[in-house]
Amino acid sequence: MKDQILKFLYDDSLKEEFEDLDNDDSLLELGIIDSFKMLELIDYIQKEFGIDIDEDDMLPENFDSINAIVEFIGSKK
Repeated sequence: MKDQILKFLYDDSLKEEFEDLDNDDSLLELGIIDSFKMLELIDYIQKEFGIDIDEDDMLPENFDSINAIVEFIGSKK
């Protein structure tokens, strides 16, 4: 799951941002995710993992790091 999310983010990004990326690093602080990219990520997660993400779930802390995203997806299954 982590690899799928990383690949999705990596394919649309500036590659240098991923050189030393740790799974707990803030994707928001590093500029890897902005508000537009977060909406794309949410759409991707819903389609790829077959889960519904409500407006109440669209909190930065659910999408701030790779580990947070994986934990969030796990909580929705």
